Amino acid sequence: MFDGFNANKTFWTDSNGLEMQERHFKKFEHKMEIYKNQSMTFNDIAGNYYPITSAIAMRDFSNNSNLQVTVMNDRAQGGSADLHDNSTIELMQNRVILRDDDKGVI
Repeated sequence: MFDGFNANKTFWTDSNGLEMQERHFKKFEHKMEIYKNQSMTFNDIAGNYYPITSAIAMRDFSNNSNLQVTVMNDRAQGGSADLHDNSTIELMQNRVILRDDDKGVI
């Protein structure tokens, strides 16, 4: 996270390697009744993930800065920005192994 970097919940993802599409973080909340009068609220993070085929970027909107961070990847992944913390980019990684490495579920 950069000090003073403000992406304003906006980021860009590539559209099949053709052009960058502007995306905005959307807050989804679902209430679910658990038992009688007890309910829980869930945040839908999956609705803010987009396919990233070659790049994801975010720009700094504070103080008329020209700062931009771009992450370029070598394979298609899912990604998002500003999900849990401001000024963060997240990419999903698919882990495929041939045998158990004792680091998680295979």
